[in-house]
Amino acid sequence: MDFSQLDNFLARKNQRFICIDNGWPEPGPERHIAMLAHNYTDPLSADELALLKEQIPAIPELAAFYSRYGSLSLYCDTIGEDFAFYIAEPDEWAELKIYFEGWLEHLDDDERDFLPEWLDDYIVFGEVPRSGNYYLMPLSGTEAGKVFLFDHDGFEFTEEGHDLAAFISKITTVNDALINEILSHTRYSDGKTDTQWLANSYAFDADN
Repeated sequence: MDFSQLDNFLARKNQRFICIDNGWPEPGPERHIAMLAHNYTDPLSADELALLKEQIPAIPELAAFYSRYGSLSLYCDTIGEDFAFYIAEPDEWAELKIYFEGWLEHLDDDERDFLPEWLDDYIVFGEVPRSGNYYLMPLSGTEAGKVFLFDHDGFEFTEEGHDLAAFISKITTVNDALINEILSHTRYSDGKTDTQWLANSYAFDADN
C-alpha cells in the first residue's frame, strides 16, 4: 500500500475550510474560516499486527495501514468537536459493528433478502461521525477488500473504493464532490455563536 498521498495530505500546513452559514432558505453572506486538524494514534504493536495478519490474512492492506497508523480522524474542527471521517483501530471494530447491526434489527425476512450477500463475513472499520453511517469491508467472496458506505437513510450500501488505498485516496482528495459530501454531515463552529458552518471551499499554505 502506497502511503505517499496520505502522508503528503497530512503534512499540508494550515489546512482550512472557508465556510458558509447553515441559513434557511439561503445561507447568509458571512464566512467563517475553520482551521482543520487530522489526528491519528500510534500504529499497532508488533504483536497486534501479527494477530491482525492471522485473523485477516486475505487482506494484507489492513496490516500495512495499521503498521503506520492507528485510528485516523480527518477534517477535525479545531474549535468544535465535529470531524468528517473516522478510521478506527481494530479493537474498536466490534463496537462499531454492534452500532451498525442495530440498524438491521427491525428488518423482516423479506427486507433482509435485499441486503448484500457479503454481510455474512465483514468488518466495520470506520464511520462518518455522528451520522449513523458506517464503513464496511467484506472479508471474503468477490467483494473482499472493497470499502462500502452504509447510509442508514434508505439502507444503501455504496462502494467507496475498490480497496483500502482507493478509499483513503478518495477521502484525502479535496474536490467539489468531497466538500459536498462533508457539508452534508459535518458542522464547524466559530466558538462564539450557535451558527452551524458548512464547508464551502478548501485551502492550505503551499510550500514556496
